Amino acid sequence: MDRKKLFNVIDFGSSKIRFSVFDLNLNEKYSESKKVYINENFQNHFETINEIIKKAEKKISLHIEDIILILDSAKLFTIDISLNKNLNQNTKIIDVYSSIILELNQLISSHYSSYNLLHIIVDKCTIDNLHSFTEIPKERIISNNFKIDFKLICLPKNLINNIKNKFIKYNINVINIYCTSYIKSQTYVKKINKSKVSFLEIGCERTTFIFYEKNKLKFIQTIPIGGFNITKDISKIFNINKDDAEKLKKSFNRSYTEFSYDTKSSDNEMLVKEIINKNISIDKLKKVILSRVQEIIDLTFKKSNIKQYKNILSDTELFLIGDGSLLFNDNSFYLNDTFDFKSINFYAERDSLICNCGLISHLNNFELPKITNKKQGLFEKFFNFFSK
Repeated sequence: MDRKKLFNVIDFGSSKIRFSVFDLNLNEKYSESKKVYINENFQNHFETINEIIKKAEKKISLHIEDIILILDSAKLFTIDISLNKNLNQNTKIIDVYSSIILELNQLISSHYSSYNLLHIIVDKCTIDNLHSFTEIPKERIISNNFKIDFKLICLPKNLINNIKNKFIKYNINVINIYCTSYIKSQTYVKKINKSKVSFLEIGCERTTFIFYEKNKLKFIQTIPIGGFNITKDISKIFNINKDDAEKLKKSFNRSYTEFSYDTKSSDNEMLVKEIINKNISIDKLKKVILSRVQEIIDLTFKKSNIKQYKNILSDTELFLIGDGSLLFNDNSFYLNDTFDFKSINFYAERDSLICNCGLISHLNNFELPKITNKKQGLFEKFFNFFSK
């Protein structure tokens, strides 16, 4: 097997490492996922990655040197920016575009020096103040003026450098880095094929809201609260350790439980047994989970810069993704919803599919800035989620 025709993708999650090997035809050759403990220096992450890679090398009989890395952060930062070029002669857009990208990178380096630019997304371009496009028409001719509206996705430079340097110590070359929530949503929105689609990804320590219109990214925002915050609340309120609290929370996954302030105890035998053994009130536990979920929703959707989209979102289908959203699968939550989404759906994800999204982004990546190492069932079902 030719090593050059294989691609290795690592999803560097806060609480889970996903690793997959694909060939040029996107066929999966190897895949493995492992839970990791959250810590500041990522020691457990890299010990786990080292174990997975050694096992993969034996399985595929090849030495793994290069990886495509996908990761997310609660400190995700987005920028909307417009650049304008005035020309004195007829010029092909393709000849102007590269200089605009160079200028864009220089602006980010000068004014946002603490961030790494991961994704450059064209929102709209206008030629000669007359013709507008949502993609770059590279063969078109500009006579006078060319304006492009960009959306940029950045992650903290210290986070990126820290992770890249640790990979170097393990003799792994990171050939490119992408934002997980964005590249996943890019793939999913094409599969869903709806005019307006939103995603709410509930991760371990963050929640990300993403909105698309006609397959174009319109909005992305992250808050530093996720599923692990529910676990910490359970641990604190019921005076149990975090491992037991996490198991208790996950026991509700696909449990067909109704979460509201008026519901009585669940008839789920497994849940009742688990909770009685810990001398915990099931109704109180459900209310703790419900309250924290409501807080995550409120903090996500009550940000001032989301409010401008309220009228648009009222006719939008919302899909729940991320490991934290498993709590919503087959359960019913009754929360306050000020956006009146058209529907709320759970989107089933597979670990290898997430890595596959990273590879697709890499193969389609002709214009995004490269990051080099230097020493420094579509969805399970519809269900009720919000009610007024």
